[in-house]
Amino acid sequence: MKFHLLGEKTKVEIDVLTREYPNSSSYWDVNWVISNVKVEIPGYYVNFTASLRTDEIRDFVNELKSMNRYLTGKAILKNLDSFIHFEGEMDKLGHIDWSGETCYPAGSGAVLSFEFVSDQSHLINLIKELENIIYVFPVIG
Repeated sequence: MKFHLLGEKTKVEIDVLTREYPNSSSYWDVNWVISNVKVEIPGYYVNFTASLRTDEIRDFVNELKSMNRYLTGKAILKNLDSFIHFEGEMDKLGHIDWSGETCYPAGSGAVLSFEFVSDQSHLINLIKELENIIYVFPVIG
């Protein structure tokens, strides 16, 4: 189950694969998902596996929905383990200014920071992709 942040000459693809601890009864453990992160920007290609949390994804999609509804605001996808951090802010013309950062291995590895712009037309598909992921991997607890 993939979601995409798209811009001119920029593609971020995050593929949520499976729960990391599916049999856990702990809120903190059961909500981790194993994901594959790919970033394609001019001159760089990043591809690594990361642990994300379903509550991080849920919060991100809720912020995107608000941004889409009011045509203003900010949405942030930040990861507890610091594998990824993405912030998007909509300007008055309907463009979303994104800043992104990846770190692999988390916390001590190589860091890639970048920025790109996308159009609000990408927002509806992104929200649908994220809603599908939350449907299949809901926040438990």
